Amino acid sequence: MRVDGWVAVLGVAVSGAFCAAGAPAQSFTGPSGAAGVATEGVAASAEAVPAMRPTAAEIVARMLERNQERLGALKHYESERTYKVEYTGTGGEHHAELEVRAEYTGPNRKQFTVVSESGSKFLCEKVLRKLVESEQEATAQSNRTQTTLGPENYDAELVGEETIATSGGPVRAWVLAVKPKVDNKFTYRGRVWVSEDDYAVARIEGEPAKNPSWWINRAHFQSDYVRRGDVWLPEKNVSSSHVRIGGEATLTIEYGTYPVVSAATLRSPGEAVASR
Repeated sequence: MRVDGWVAVLGVAVSGAFCAAGAPAQSFTGPSGAAGVATEGVAASAEAVPAMRPTAAEIVARMLERNQERLGALKHYESERTYKVEYTGTGGEHHAELEVRAEYTGPNRKQFTVVSESGSKFLCEKVLRKLVESEQEATAQSNRTQTTLGPENYDAELVGEETIATSGGPVRAWVLAVKPKVDNKFTYRGRVWVSEDDYAVARIEGEPAKNPSWWINRAHFQSDYVRRGDVWLPEKNVSSSHVRIGGEATLTIEYGTYPVVSAATLRSPGEAVASR
């Protein structure tokens, strides 16, 4: 494959993983002491009295309110991440992998250290290291503002409720269909699962709002989040694309176990609603 083709793979890596890159502004801290699925409060009320189910606008507004509290509460975390890219197609089979130490210090500082790399040196340099750089870029305030799932950036429609499986246990969630008001490399269209007990983003599935390259005719990503004690953190991002000249490219980011997490205690969602 020509260099332009590998640039296309890079485009998928960046566009498909931007949600993970913008994660601190969207879904981190859950309610204090939340270890599993809530069976009371908002989730139970919505189940028992369908007429009381909030609108999409109300869900997004409460999510944004809680996200501001979460972003302020999250002080620090550390994790060992694995970035992998694989291509299979007319250009043969190619693989590359980076092991990266990530440190986050609130409110918006990230530091990445590449611990090791293997596979294609070209892919490590032109795809995976560029992806790490793009995550650093997406941490900036201006880009977080562009990607925030709010009414200034997205239209949202409530399309249902589901119980989804997470590594921390099942989570009852509202399902929002979202589409951006402006298409750019940091926005997407797809579905967002917002947990009913604490208004945190538990999963995002979609496609880039703007095709990153002519070489790509379709792309898709899924970002999953997990509770770690009192906080929600990114768990895994898988981005895949089909290259026009033939072949499939897949990028996977596994975020590790977060051995160090520091966050302030938040009031419960019920207290937040009652205080308004």
